[in-house]
Amino acid sequence: MRRSLRAFTLIEIMIVITIIAILAAIMVPSFKRARSKSQLSACASNCKNTATALEMYAVDNAGRFPSLSGLAGIDVLIAENFLKRRPSCPTTSGCTFVDYTTQSTPDSYSFSCVGNNHGDLFPGFTGNNIPSYTSGLGVIDHP
Repeated sequence: MRRSLRAFTLIEIMIVITIIAILAAIMVPSFKRARSKSQLSACASNCKNTATALEMYAVDNAGRFPSLSGLAGIDVLIAENFLKRRPSCPTTSGCTFVDYTTQSTPDSYSFSCVGNNHGDLFPGFTGNNIPSYTSGLGVIDHP
């Protein structure tokens, strides 16, 4: 009794590999865009959480926001238990919002993400500081 060997030919294997390569080439750009969108969403969420902490601070301090700018202003929120930690951007390794600014009589504030990779989602946009937050406008997550 003779056993017949059933195996794939070289042509069949090469066709399968080619089909897989074509599908991968189609899918990779959409995965990159999905990753960028999720990073932008994380930063927008960080903006909202930081803004909520600033608003709670203002309620407890006669309507005034922290008078310190930059990381020192964020650290005031952490020291007084309005934030648990410095918010961090998934595209950078440091604190997201070092651009926190205020006046000498701080009744308004603004800050933005210092990550520079969010602009990739918006063709033609060459600036940074997206997403951002101002006390008058709220979260701005696209140009």
